Amino acid sequence: MANKKRVQRRKKKKGKSPIRFLFILLTELVVLLGILLYLYIYHPDNPISTALHKMIDPIPEVVLDAGHGGYDSGSEFNGVLEKDVTLALTKDIGAALEAKGIPVCYTRESDDVAWPADNIKDLDARVQIANTSGAKLFVSIHTNASETKTGSGFEIWGDYNDKTILNFAKHIQTSVNTLGYTMDRGLKDVAISPLQVLYKNKLPSVLLEAGFLESERDRTYLLQDGRRKAFANKIAEGIYKTLQDEKKKHS
Repeated sequence: MANKKRVQRRKKKKGKSPIRFLFILLTELVVLLGILLYLYIYHPDNPISTALHKMIDPIPEVVLDAGHGGYDSGSEFNGVLEKDVTLALTKDIGAALEAKGIPVCYTRESDDVAWPADNIKDLDARVQIANTSGAKLFVSIHTNASETKTGSGFEIWGDYNDKTILNFAKHIQTSVNTLGYTMDRGLKDVAISPLQVLYKNKLPSVLLEAGFLESERDRTYLLQDGRRKAFANKIAEGIYKTLQDEKKKHS
C-alpha cells in the first residue's frame, strides 16, 4: 500500500513538471519581450532595434516631402504660410496612399524638423531620408509664388530625360487635371532650375508646386479640408499608377 502511494506521488510530480517548464518558458519570453520593447522605444539606434524596426515597420514605397518647415516658412500670403499648407496636403496624400495599401515615409510629420536651420543641410537631410528609405518614389510638395502676386496654377518639376520620372509626372498631371482645380502650368525640367531634392535623389523624384497662395482660387482650395483632400486623392492616384507601371516592368 505504501509503495502504491509513493508511485502515485511520483506520477503527480511528473505531471507537474511540464506545467512548471511552460511557466518558466513564458516568464523568460515576457522578460525578453520587455527588453526588446525597451530597446525598440528608448534606444532606436541599437542594432537590435534597427533589426526590429525592419521587421515591424513595412518598407515604404513612397517618400513624401512636405516643403519647408520649422525655421523655414517658405512663401507667405496674408498670414498663410507655405510650410503649413504643404504639411497638411502631404499628410492627406499619405493617408490616401495608405488607404490603397501603399506604405509611406515622411521627411517631416510636424513643424518640428530634425535638421539644423541651414538650407543646404535641410535639403541634404531630406535627400538622405529618401536615399536610405528603400522606397520606390519621392514626391516633394510646395506652393508657388510670383513677383507680380498674380500667379495661379500647378506645375511639376523633374528630370524628364528619365522616362520613369516623365511617366511619373504625367500620371500626376493627368489625374489632377480631372479635378478641374486650377490651371495646368505644365511639366518643368530641372535643367531650367536645378533643385537639390531632385538632382541629389537616387529615387525617381518629382516636385509639385501645388498652387499659388496669392491666388484666391488656389489658396481657398488648399485651405479647405474637403477640397484639399480631393486634390490629395488625385495626386495619390497619379503616384499609385506610377507604382503599378513599375511593378509591371519588373514582373
